[in-house]
Amino acid sequence: MALGTNSLDASLKQIPSSKLPSPQIVWPWSEEDVPRSSDNVHISAVPANKSIRTFYLQAVKGGDTEILPPPVISASEFVPLALVEHLMRRKRGSALGSKFVPGAEITNMEGAMHTFVVPVVPRCETAGDYCFSAGHRATPPIIVNSGGENVMMTRSVVMSATIHMDFELPTVMLELCRLRNEEVVGKDLNADPTFKILTKDGKKIPALREAYDEALRKHMVFHLTTTHRLPALSEPTNKIMTLEKSLSFLEALINDQAHIPDQLIRRFTQIGTRTISLELLFVAAFQLVRNEFSALEALCPQGYIYTYDPPSIFAQCVDSKLLNRLIILAIKYLSSHNQLTNLRIFGFNDYADPHALDLLKVALANQANMIVVSKGELFQAEDGGFEAGIWKVWKGNGRGNGGRFDVRKWPAARGAMLVVHNNSDGFGQNIETESMSGSLDGAIGATSSAAGSLERGRR
Repeated sequence: MALGTNSLDASLKQIPSSKLPSPQIVWPWSEEDVPRSSDNVHISAVPANKSIRTFYLQAVKGGDTEILPPPVISASEFVPLALVEHLMRRKRGSALGSKFVPGAEITNMEGAMHTFVVPVVPRCETAGDYCFSAGHRATPPIIVNSGGENVMMTRSVVMSATIHMDFELPTVMLELCRLRNEEVVGKDLNADPTFKILTKDGKKIPALREAYDEALRKHMVFHLTTTHRLPALSEPTNKIMTLEKSLSFLEALINDQAHIPDQLIRRFTQIGTRTISLELLFVAAFQLVRNEFSALEALCPQGYIYTYDPPSIFAQCVDSKLLNRLIILAIKYLSSHNQLTNLRIFGFNDYADPHALDLLKVALANQANMIVVSKGELFQAEDGGFEAGIWKVWKGNGRGNGGRFDVRKWPAARGAMLVVHNNSDGFGQNIETESMSGSLDGAIGATSSAAGSLERGRR
């Protein structure tokens, strides 16, 4: 393999303790007051009549950065360091259904680069557990009286702000991975001492912005392909498959023992009028998975329960099952070279792709002492649940569709941290601005402290 810097290094990254927030910031309370797990809710300082998002955002913006830990940033080695901070601080307040727009500071290929910059919030306080029931929702907060004041009880979780491969519009990942009439020869920007992030004013000029995005595209092509290039569409050695054959091909790789990367060289999929590189997308998925699980293994020595909701909104220009299989194949490649020693449960939301759950079990078959379940099984506490979007209270019958988090039937998972995702793109800080019903991003943002940890101006 002649891949660029560590593009397919199969080992988990070793994140030094100096890169992790201090335990005193992550857990400012005694363990007797707040156990280091997601098993139960605990008394918080959030008044019952106030938005939890507003409460924590105002605290952080007012200078109280000790109230919440900052995110741990797990970035691929090929991402220029200056670009990491730029991506974390220069998003728009909201980016619903749009990518780069005039006046914005994140270009389309910068948004694609954000796939390889994974922020993970070590402790996020949630006032409710997310579910989808006639829309995006969260279980209602539990209110108690503490010191004469009604306050919310919250659950401590880990919140991964992973940026998914963005196929919502054809201008981001599709533009990165598609073949053109001419070859695209990759170029490593880290070897170019003249490379600088294009200024905000420069990005207003189409010619400058397009040249800048093309340089970023070539940088990613260099690091995400074996030969550091994407071939011209007409090259005779290209192996172009239909979507159906591509799905079968990827499933066979998940079920096989072959060396995965070698099988993907010069493999392409026809999606409508476009032909996309399976190799580039697999390496991109692997980078995402490796970055995220490296951070989770470092942050959660007590164990973690990983949940994953396939982001259908980001699969508008490609088949969602194709993206699921690329992610599962990347997980298999990571799993085949590492023991995820702190992973207790992998909860996959299989409502739209039931077969993916079986494939995931194969991908994680060599992981000791962990199980794969449908995500819904983790949220079946007996005190209530949603029915057609309406919260119903009941006791003892555990009907459990969209209920509260409960892992009591898996003893090995007790004491672990629940890992949730906000499913966002790299262009807008939707977790700070979007309403509950808009998306998973809005539901998580409106009912948690995540926006405070990810606040763009915090130091």
